[in-house]
Amino acid sequence: MERTTDADRINEIQHSAQPCFQCGICAASCPIFRVAPDFNPRMAVDEVLRTGTVAMTGREWFCAYCLMCEERCPMEVALSEILIDIKNLSANDGKVPPSIIEMMDVIRFTGKVSHASKRTEKKRRELGLPELPKPDVDEVQTIFEMTGALDRLMRFREAEVEPE
Repeated sequence: MERTTDADRINEIQHSAQPCFQCGICAASCPIFRVAPDFNPRMAVDEVLRTGTVAMTGREWFCAYCLMCEERCPMEVALSEILIDIKNLSANDGKVPPSIIEMMDVIRFTGKVSHASKRTEKKRRELGLPELPKPDVDEVQTIFEMTGALDRLMRFREAEVEPE
């Protein structure tokens, strides 16, 4: 199996983004852009199309993967997928925000990103739903080890770069 290089991935991103004609519907639809105007999904596409490079500013990590940009794009550009590729390229370069590193640690040691609130637990009981299962933390740690996520986490910690 051939490994895809970062240059190949950038070419794939350029090819995927080519139909974009910069209408701005993606930014207008983005709930993150409304509260954090520094994150403009359209500009991520523009950077790749103009320069053939991925500007790893850290803003790519703001994408909530809500898919609103894709739902509304008249050219059917898979912008959320492009942003995931940009995040992966950024991670390959060791540029991962501290908050993501912390979240990986929380998942590794608890098996989940956040705990269900007391209100959520009460509502589930009222609806007759079963309790949420407790994650098997040993299994989660095994997954981290077997997938290489633990090695990446350690590398991210060593690099610990604060994005621009």
